[in-house]
Amino acid sequence: MAEFVARFGHTPERRDILRRLLAYRQALRATGIVTGFQLFDGSFVEDCEALRGRPPKDLDVVTFSHLPVPPNEIQTFLEQNIHLFSVEAVKEKYLCDSYFVDLTKDARLIVADTMYWYSLFSHQRDTYMWKGLTQIPLLGGDAEAAALLDSAEAAHA
Repeated sequence: MAEFVARFGHTPERRDILRRLLAYRQALRATGIVTGFQLFDGSFVEDCEALRGRPPKDLDVVTFSHLPVPPNEIQTFLEQNIHLFSVEAVKEKYLCDSYFVDLTKDARLIVADTMYWYSLFSHQRDTYMWKGLTQIPLLGGDAEAAALLDSAEAAHA
């Protein structure tokens, strides 16, 4: 996560999105979602300032993880934590266009979800040019990433 912040946190707008991403990741972990990884994509991981003449508005995030409850409690868990699973709520609070893939479901469905997100994220929307994805584990590096953001913000204050 610290490498991601160091690479992409070079403007105030980007640092705001990154700080909110760290808060989103912490909120997920607070519910017990600690395994797995996240894919990051969108204009945030491109040079949208040069390509589109504007800063990124959000960060596209797909979280691949296990829900921390047995199958018969999933619906209740999702309802109690809707603020972390509602696309609109997450985008408003955390500036993340966020989606979740539950790794406890049938492997065929996980493969289908993976193929969908890869097909959506592997090309630029306008040019159809190939691009990469960034994959970051859910655990590790967030404290260092926050410290980097603090340093960058202090240096630009």
